[in-house]
Amino acid sequence: MRRLIVVLLIVLQCGCGGAGVDVSQLAAGDPKEVYTTEDNALETDQIDNEGGNAVNFGITPWDDPEKMRTMHAPLIAYLSEQMGVKVRFIVTQEYQELFNDLKRGIIQIAAFSAGSYADALDAGIEKFSTYVASTQNDGQSYYRGAIIVGKQYKTLQSLKGKEFAFVEKGSSSGYKFPLSIFLQRGINPYHFFSKIYYLGSHANVVEAVVSGKVAAGATWDGYVERHQKQAVGSVRVLLRTELIPYDAIVVSKNKGHPFAIKLQRTLSRITKQTKTQDGRLVLNKEVGFPYSGYVVFSPAFYGAVRQTGRLIKNFTPPAEEKTTP
Repeated sequence: MRRLIVVLLIVLQCGCGGAGVDVSQLAAGDPKEVYTTEDNALETDQIDNEGGNAVNFGITPWDDPEKMRTMHAPLIAYLSEQMGVKVRFIVTQEYQELFNDLKRGIIQIAAFSAGSYADALDAGIEKFSTYVASTQNDGQSYYRGAIIVGKQYKTLQSLKGKEFAFVEKGSSSGYKFPLSIFLQRGINPYHFFSKIYYLGSHANVVEAVVSGKVAAGATWDGYVERHQKQAVGSVRVLLRTELIPYDAIVVSKNKGHPFAIKLQRTLSRITKQTKTQDGRLVLNKEVGFPYSGYVVFSPAFYGAVRQTGRLIKNFTPPAEEKTTP
């Protein structure tokens, strides 16, 4: 199949909204500039209900797609209720597919990992989409990538000649930042390791390390503890990357400025207590949802990731990509 798609269709409608400043022009810099208040980001006039139009919410597969469908179900239901549209949840196969589908109008709302969004900015995503918000976890706007290894490996040098797994080339913690660690140490991973795999999701990478199919892999710091507790004790973190911003949420410009403002307003008002009409917590970590809320930055917030992307830009891996260890 060209893609792996999980679709969640929820038909719930209500009308609410507001209009305001151009969210693509929000300033970046110190916290006072980067963080915007609801009042100055979302000064409003009445927005017409977008009623009845289906909206596709696309995301890249950082976990098992079925798990992602389950953990995002309350959020998708809530967006359907608050935006007054039918929201469908789609897991694309990789970053480039999400970018292309957003550009072609197949996807109207998209969640990009930091690395994917940095690539998208370099590729001109702002021409056809508008940044609206970023995710946070427990009040933190950053996380780190991690190189995890089987317990028997104590140093980076002990991995020489072994097998290694990345997630995919659009991933910050699953490829770009770990690759920069290798390059900064003068290591070409394709020469250092006996084989390199691209496994498509963090879950697949962790499972490969836990099972011993590969000696080491790249994922995000804390994934093992939060999502695969059975792996605790069988793997360890060997190295951590620099700080990486959390995901960026964008909306197609085809949906119009009022829709973008309405989405921004809806996301920024979600708290840990927010529930759907049928009583489900929108941000429910018990079902694996990884974030604790949404905040408004600007595309410039992802500048450090773009710099890392440019650092590794001249590194050209072999064309062949292995997907099964």
